[in-house]
Amino acid sequence: MIYDQCKTFCIFFVVGILIGIIFDFFRALRKKFKTNNIIIYIEDILFFIIIGALFLKSVLIFSFGEIRFYIFIAIIFGIITYVLTIEKICMIIFETVLCSIKKIISFLITVLKIPIKFISNVMVKLKR
Repeated sequence: MIYDQCKTFCIFFVVGILIGIIFDFFRALRKKFKTNNIIIYIEDILFFIIIGALFLKSVLIFSFGEIRFYIFIAIIFGIITYVLTIEKICMIIFETVLCSIKKIISFLITVLKIPIKFISNVMVKLKR
């Protein structure tokens, strides 16, 4: 019994670390891509859906649907440990990856503007 509770505590400790990582991903996403308030609300809702699904799935699989107080303590310890240890490293990784993605998207938009502008000019000339 004690072994099962220790195992469950460790699993939910890792779930807390995953929650911290997911939170920082959305934070880095918000830093790199400036968006309006509607997109921010959608991101927040998506974050809570992902976290809720992760929590519920973990509770169903690892503690057989039983919610115990120590599960919440483990998640909080996991988040705190993540913030105190590897948060900065993860943020650097997320920002680097998202910056690369932003450059690729910007390049693709620039490349796609050329044929679209050409087709638009041809259509305007054909219309006349």
